[in-house]
Amino acid sequence: MPDIKAYVLKMGFNRTEKDLLNLLADEWDKAGPPGYIETTSIAARLQLPVPQVKAAIQSLYEKGVVDTDKVDSFAAYLTPEGYALARYT
Repeated sequence: MPDIKAYVLKMGFNRTEKDLLNLLADEWDKAGPPGYIETTSIAARLQLPVPQVKAAIQSLYEKGVVDTDKVDSFAAYLTPEGYALARYT
């Protein structure tokens, strides 16, 4: 990604999205790429309701920085671009 700072400013990540990116990046560092975490675990670790976590996952998916399984957002994980952004924000 050529200019991460400009991308972050353009995309306008909210606090939940930033927290989710950082959580997934921490998992990436701990367990290796792609930082896969189940949605219910994300909700517990961020102390947020599951619907709010799913909304953040969907938003980040649409921005191309998080991917998810195909079964009702059971889990989320970072794209390489998402990892770079998480470490920048």
